[in-house]
Parts: sequence; C-alpha cells; structure tokens
Amino acid sequence: MELSKVQQEAVDFYRGCCNVIASAGSGKTRVLVNRIVKLIEEYDVEPGKILAITFSKKAKENMIERLTKMIPEYVNFINIETFHSFGYRIVRQFTREQFEILDADWKKVKIIEEIMQSVYRTKEVDGEEVAEILHYISVQKNQMKKPDTREKFGKFYKKYEDYKSAHNQLDFDDMLTKCYEILVSNEKGLAYCQDKYQFILADEMQDTNAVQYEILKLIGAKYKNVFVVDDPLQNIFQWRGSDNRFVLEFDQEWPDAKTIQLNKNYRSSLNIVRAANHFAEYIPESGHVHYVESVADKGEFEEPHYDRFIDETTEAAEISKRVKELVDAGYHYNDIAVLTRTNAQLQYFETALYRSEIPYTVVDGLSFSDRKEIKIVLSYLRLVCDINDDEAFEYIYNRPNRFLGSQFLQEVKRAARKEKISLFCAMSRVIKTNWRYKSANSIYGTVKQLSGNHYKTVADMIADLREILDLDSYVSKDLSENDDSKVENLNTLQSMASNYKDVKRFVSFMMKFAKEKKIDPNSVQLMTIHKSKGLEFPIVFVAGVNQGILPHGKNQNPDEEKRLMYVAITRAEKVLYVSSTQRYNGKEMDESDFISFLFD
Repeated sequence: MELSKVQQEAVDFYRGCCNVIASAGSGKTRVLVNRIVKLIEEYDVEPGKILAITFSKKAKENMIERLTKMIPEYVNFINIETFHSFGYRIVRQFTREQFEILDADWKKVKIIEEIMQSVYRTKEVDGEEVAEILHYISVQKNQMKKPDTREKFGKFYKKYEDYKSAHNQLDFDDMLTKCYEILVSNEKGLAYCQDKYQFILADEMQDTNAVQYEILKLIGAKYKNVFVVDDPLQNIFQWRGSDNRFVLEFDQEWPDAKTIQLNKNYRSSLNIVRAANHFAEYIPESGHVHYVESVADKGEFEEPHYDRFIDETTEAAEISKRVKELVDAGYHYNDIAVLTRTNAQLQYFETALYRSEIPYTVVDGLSFSDRKEIKIVLSYLRLVCDINDDEAFEYIYNRPNRFLGSQFLQEVKRAARKEKISLFCAMSRVIKTNWRYKSANSIYGTVKQLSGNHYKTVADMIADLREILDLDSYVSKDLSENDDSKVENLNTLQSMASNYKDVKRFVSFMMKFAKEKKIDPNSVQLMTIHKSKGLEFPIVFVAGVNQGILPHGKNQNPDEEKRLMYVAITRAEKVLYVSSTQRYNGKEMDESDFISFLFD
C-alpha cells in the first residue's frame, strides 16, 4: 500500500519540529516507521542519533517488528524505548549509587503500611487509604510536585520518599522524575542526551504527562528535531496524569513547528466514520483549531446497530447468538471483539460464550475465574463443600493476611502427611502445638459459620463471606481511590450466584468453566475499552453502555469518558453493535447519554 500525499508529507519531514495529528485509522505507526527509514536511508542520519519513544512495551515491540522487516541491518542501533525504559537507562548511566527497584505493588504497599502504623500508632491500617496515598504520590510525581506536608497525604509522601532514600530504593515513577532531575542538574548528562538523541520521534503524545513532556523538551532543546504523533480525541489516561494540553499547545511551545493532519480513516466504513464524527462533536477537543473531521477511505457498509436488553445476562446471551449468526454468514471468530468499560462486565460474556461453545480469549488480562478476588471466594466455597480440598486451603490460608508464613504451611503439610488427613484438619493440630499460629483459627471459624447457616441462595453466602473477611477492603488495598474494579468483580460473582441455591452446583459450574477454557487463535476477543486502544476488528460489540458504567460513575472527568467511547467506536472496521441494559447486578439502569450522542 502506497503512502497518501499527506502521509508522504509527514514521512518526508526532515529537520525541525512537527506535530502530526493522526485521527483513528489514519496509519500513524506506518508514518512513524517510514520516517525513521527515510531519515536513515535518504537523509543519512546515524541510527544511533534517533530516539523513538512510546508509552507501552507492546507499542515498542510493534515498532521494532516493523522496522526489522524494513531495515534489519539498522534496527538494533536505533534507540526504541518506552518512556520508563528510557528513564531507567539514563538513571542507571548517570547515578553511581546502587539502588533497588520497587518492581511490585506489594512492596510499596508494605512501606506505606509501616508509615501509617507509625503515624497512627496502630497495627491496623485501612487498605483503601493505603491505595489512596499511593495514587496521590504517583500523580504528584507525574506532575513534578514535591511533597507538601500541608496537604492531606503530603506527610505520607514525604515519609515515603525519606524511607526510599534511606534504603536506596526507587519506584516506577522515579524512573521519570530522577531522569528529569539528572537532565536539569547534570550538565554533562544533558549534553550527552542532546547530542546522542538528535532526532526524537514520540508516539501517542496525547498520553504524555508533565514529567515526560519536560524530558522531551530538555533533550530536544538543542537541535529542535521533535516529531510527535497524537490524537487528542483518544486521550483516555488522564486518571494516570496524562494531559492533552501538551499536544494542543505544541505549536506555542515550539513556535516554528509544522502541523500535519492525518485525517483519512483507512480502517472503518463510511457509516462508522460518519457516526464517530457525529459523536466527536460532543468532545471538547473537536473544537480546537487543529481538529479536522475524519474522512472515510472506504465506502458504505452497515449503519451502527443499537439494542437495549433486560439485563446483563440477556445481553451476553443475545450477543452470543449474534456471534454465531455472523460466523455462519462467513466471518471468523477472531474478526469479532466485545468491548466493555469494566473487567467485571466481561464475565457475563465469558459465561455466555462458554455455554454456547464459542471460543474466546480475554485479551491482555486475566480471565474472570483466574482473578485473585474470585479465587479467594471460590476457594472458601470449595472448603464449605469439602474440607479435604487441599488446593483450596493452600490458596486461602493466608488470604486475607493472617501473618501466616510458609513455615506454617510446611508444618501443616507435615502434620497432614503424618496423620494422613487433609490440610484443613491438620491445621487444628498445628495450632494446638504452637500459639503463634492462633490467627489460623479464623479459617476454621469462617468455614464453620458458612457451613452452619442456611442461605436462600449462594449469593447470600458470598455476601456473608465478604463481610466476615472484610474482603472488599482487602482486595482493593493496592488500587487507586476511584478504582473499584475488584469490588465490581465480587459484585458480579455474587450476582451470578443468585441463580443458585446449591453451593456445590455453583462451585462445580465455576470450576468446570475455569478448567475447560482453551486458547484458540480463532476466538472472539474480549477486552475492556482501555485494552482495545490501537486494535481494530471487522465486527465490534460495545456492551453495557449504561449511565454510571459508560460514562463511569467514579470518573469525575466526563470528557475522558466521551473520549473512551470514541475509542470504542473507532475500533470497528465494518459493523458496530452498541447495547445497554435495563438492569445491571440487580439494579435499575438508565441508558447512557452517549446513546443519544451517537444515534440521534
């Protein structure tokens, strides 16, 4: 496929700053890699002088794969990085002291918990507050703000930084902030970066946060060869600190910058492009001076469809039927994607597709039954059904945290082997001989309480279990303040269980469902809208478009939710199906305002 005139204009751009505003389906990655090839093969730029930087490991690998096919002899010399890998490289190069990377959330959680215990003078800490503090710290760092002890969580931020400094530790966000500090304070470091990275190409610039943009500005200040590609209508990560302002005001920051609009959509039918343009009228960024409406390269196919179903179970079942009809009509399963706002919604489609014997894949994420919070509940229910279920016991003996380490489990296993009994039964013997393990009594008490009560449905048993364990707080402790995805997953499981009166039948279904999933390359793709960014499918279902879900009730930025819906719409190549439900998890629901934006 030849480059279009405007794509070729972007590829041919040589020296100076350029902002390529690339709407959905306009071939932005193609432009980026072709410009890199052009710089090397026709403009004689040394590959090592080029820095191609993006946001995700997946995007980085995609760029490397394409360049390997085009210029295999040069690809290993080009600096292709994510922002964080680049920051890590600079920090390692210009920092002499050794440091530990806090590469797992639980490590940061443990530090904050210790600080909270010291501040509040108690061993019990609120898991939700821990998550709020960590989210606050991350946002402050991305906005390049130092600790302000006058703010609610400022003192925790200060103590967290002091703790890491005393223990020579850096977290994920430090890869950026420390890199920025080096560039500002180390003249040799800045000069090295400016001379090494003379041509900068940045992908997905609409997702840039303050510290990332300042790093680009510093590196690019000498040669002013900064080439950025972005789509302000697809900025869906403001909750992580990204800021559209950096691309919308790019020509103000770089006065001589050229602006090129890639607005021809090579992906979607005229019907879908027309619908996306209509929806975009409600997104504030479409009123910017540089916004240009998308133009379809393809002809008409089908108008987008809209359905309103009774509830989420009916919605999933009817969409499964539609999938079969589409496959019977000649499509393949992997031509079809189902997109939802939250992970919890995907479970209904997993169940419906499984029951319809339709292969599916949960893209870039865990299947519902493999999620920690779901496995915890199911493991307790399994013990209610059978106290000899050693696998279930081993999963929950220290969930939630009872401060029972591996030594406890080993003693239980030794006792079980000696007495030829289950781990659950052996636990009582170990507790009697060692008072340090008395917290394990709560396991016995929980299972006994669940087994002894008479519940109308399994959902009532799950509700009781959640209360006994304070499970919602436990599973949410390392999430941000507005992230209730784990609780939503528990709500979904509980809603599913409301159709079962026999706990054994429910557990049997969930276990069979979990074990029989097979990986099939020709399968329906299930994912959240956030995960779908950058992907495209002939057939797209956008499900559960209800007020409070999409737009999500926890997001205080309604414009970001509009951009999220825009991303979902523009994933479709041929046919777009949108649906909402009258009820969700037993609650009455209104259809989303987005329905009228799209279909009025």
